[in-house]
Amino acid sequence: MFRSHPAPEPAVTLAGRVLAGAAVVDAGARLAATGVPKWEAKLFRQMNNTPHFLERPLWIPMQLGSLWGPVAVGAGIWRFRRDRRTALGVLAAGVLAWQLAKVIKNQVGRGRPWHEMDDIEHRAGTPYEGLGYVSGHTAVVAAMATVLRPHLSVGGRLVSYLAVLVIGFARVHVSAHMPVDLVGGVALGIAVGSAWELVSGTAPATTATP
Repeated sequence: MFRSHPAPEPAVTLAGRVLAGAAVVDAGARLAATGVPKWEAKLFRQMNNTPHFLERPLWIPMQLGSLWGPVAVGAGIWRFRRDRRTALGVLAAGVLAWQLAKVIKNQVGRGRPWHEMDDIEHRAGTPYEGLGYVSGHTAVVAAMATVLRPHLSVGGRLVSYLAVLVIGFARVHVSAHMPVDLVGGVALGIAVGSAWELVSGTAPATTATP
């Protein structure tokens, strides 16, 4: 799953991802501040009206998007690979994404689905407090996946992308977020992870080859 020799990405590519991620977060914030469009409500119900038996199997992977996720993943990388730089990057990017998500939530002020819609599926993990945009869980997982990307094989990258999708779906399944919240969370995570790679000096300075 891990590469023997990481393949850092060019600084210009990482900078582009930071800017693109920030632009998507901003666009999503503007949309979320206007309410819930009909297409988003329809998509939410399609994702939310799924079998209740999914709650238990989705609960464990969903915890990767909490603050314990970066701690656990970072500790695992340090324990089994002795890669302090990557372990620190996963921890720092994950925690920063979580904290920035809180700042954005307070700025946008969008409520949880049960504030914004009627007749949602209330499940064991449904939060009744807090704000919706952006999803902190998806931001954390996307940030970790972005930091890990240069170190992963093709199969490892697919697993990390699948983790982002599963956790995003889980957050809608438990009625914690609307779909736009997930998009904003993923964009935030990509921006934060790319910014970490950029400022930590792991990216090559140029795309030129000898």
